[in-house]
Amino acid sequence: MYDQEKAIAKSLWQSHSVSTVRVPEIQVCDVTNAKTLSALMVDLSALVHPELKTPQAWGLAIQRHPANFQGIKFRSRYNHKVCLALFQRDGIEKQIRETALGALAINDAAADWLHNHKVSLY
Repeated sequence: MYDQEKAIAKSLWQSHSVSTVRVPEIQVCDVTNAKTLSALMVDLSALVHPELKTPQAWGLAIQRHPANFQGIKFRSRYNHKVCLALFQRDGIEKQIRETALGALAINDAAADWLHNHKVSLY
């Protein structure tokens, strides 16, 4: 919604809510890190290759790695933002806690965020 813009549509702001998601400490393979890519000996283009078999094969290899990673940190092929995918392993789905904080329009912390980042509603 924000995407580094300095103005957000008021209708968008009023129609969204915010939640916190608490994830336990997990072991993640971070393919956004240059050292990790070097250790894996993978070219970044393989992870965003248009033929999905290539990135899917890398994802499966990471899931099957002896380090038993619980997730993978990667960049979206669509907007290049950092994403976190968790593997259903070690009962992690039972340890994740989501708390709804309510609508952005009535959230004091959200209003402070608008002010602090000099973002206006239109």
